[in-house]
Parts: sequence; structure tokens; C-alpha cells
Amino acid sequence: MAPPLTGVSVVVPTFNEAGSIAELLHRLSVLLDPEYSEVLVVDDSTDDTVREATAEAERLPHVIRIIHRSHPDGGLSGAVITGMRLAARRWVVVMDGDLQHPPEAVPRLVITGRERDAGIVLGSRYCAGGRASGLDGRFRHVVSSASTVAARVLFPRRLHGCSDPMSGFFAVRLDALDLDALQPRGFKILLEVLVRHRLALVEVPYDFGARHGGVSKASLANGGAYLRQLVSLRFHLARR
Repeated sequence: MAPPLTGVSVVVPTFNEAGSIAELLHRLSVLLDPEYSEVLVVDDSTDDTVREATAEAERLPHVIRIIHRSHPDGGLSGAVITGMRLAARRWVVVMDGDLQHPPEAVPRLVITGRERDAGIVLGSRYCAGGRASGLDGRFRHVVSSASTVAARVLFPRRLHGCSDPMSGFFAVRLDALDLDALQPRGFKILLEVLVRHRLALVEVPYDFGARHGGVSKASLANGGAYLRQLVSLRFHLARR
């Protein structure tokens, strides 16, 4: 069995994940060193996510910090930035709270980043060996593919070598980021990070699994926010 992972902060933005957060924390606890790693749950929920997370955290010896935001500015992306600002370790892993991102892939992201001297390691559904089996139905597959193509067409240089800019599962070296340069909005924090920084990127394949309880948060409003993000980032590069 591999030794527990040290020197990492796992940031989990949550919105109504009461059905999965306890299992996620338990599975992470098997992988992380209880003294030299931590988990930050940044919560915007209206359900019992905080109660479930707190109960599980009390059963574990790990550092698990639960931050409930009464004003969820910036949506999921804003929650991720909040977690990054509070992170105490050099490497930060960002992952969803619904178990579609497998906790067991976290050590591989971080270890690959350290071995390859990367700035960011992307968990990709679309590079060789990756799978998107957890996407619900043909419509979501089409939307995901179209969103990916749009981003890569608009930002060919910044996304060179990036097969999955829509991914929400990645490890990043905190000292490589300028958090004040990020303008969080909506779901796509990875795209914001990649376009506003020049980071040495490595990809690791993973299987985007089935949702463990709850429902997809994707909506027309999220689609509109994504389009506005594309326009904002395009103007940002044009000004530079």
C-alpha cells in the first residue's frame, strides 16, 4: 500500500451534496496523511451538506475544514478561490463533492506534478485512457464536447496540449498562481486559471464516474455564464 499523501490541500466546493460528502471525506482520509494534508469543504448548500460533513469530520483524525458561505459570490469558481486562499499546503487539488471525480486518483495527480515539475496537472476525461461514462445522456455529451471545442478555438495557445479544459478535477501548485488575477464566475474555474496564467501542464486520464446522489447542477443560466466567461477571457487576452 502506498504511503499517505503529504503536503496537499484538497478543496471541495459543494452545493447540496449531503448524499455524498461523508463518503468522499472517508475515501480521502484513506489516502491523505492526517498531519501534513488537509481537506477544505467550501459549501454553498441549502441542504444538510454541512451537517453531514461535520459529522464525518468529527470521526476522522484529519484536518477537515468546513466553510459555509452565506453569500455564494462567484458560484463554484468563487468557492474554489475561497478554498485556495485558505489552503495551507503547496499543492491544491480541486474536485467535486459528488464522487464523479474519484478520490483514489488524487495521489496520482499530485505525484505526477511533483515528478514532472508541472504547474498544473489536469484530470482529463478525453486524453488517452480517460472516460466520460458519468455524463448523463447524449445531450450532456454534446454540450460538453461543444464547450470544449469553443474554448480550444478561442484560446489555442493557452490551451495547447489540454484535452479537457472543462474539467473540474485538477492539481495546481499554489505558488504558481496569482489568485488576485482570477475573476471567478460560474463553473469553469480551470479555464479561468489556464487562460490567465502560463503554467506547465500535464494530463492524467481518469474515469468521470456516475453521480453519487443529487442531481446535475447544469442549467441554462450556467450556459450563459460560460459564454460570458469566454467573452471576458477573450477580451482579457486582446488587451494584453
